[in-house]
Amino acid sequence: MREMTVREANQNFSQVIAAAERGETIVITKNGTPVAKIAPQTADRSNDPAWRAAYAALKKSLRSKRATGYRVGTISEDDKYGSDAV
Repeated sequence: MREMTVREANQNFSQVIAAAERGETIVITKNGTPVAKIAPQTADRSNDPAWRAAYAALKKSLRSKRATGYRVGTISEDDKYGSDAV
């Protein structure tokens, strides 16, 4: 794991991204204090515990919301124009 200042990261951003692509993790510091971490993204995020927790929370949140009334499926001519249309 490598550390660099905000200024260094800003001036060499493409190199920081290239290092992350190679699997390196970079900690960005400001006034000597770590403020961010740039790490490689895994190809299959479903094995990442943080991603799984966020996904489960999203599913739970969506289940608790009231249905909007939108229908999924084929729309008939009656649906578009009403049964009174000539």
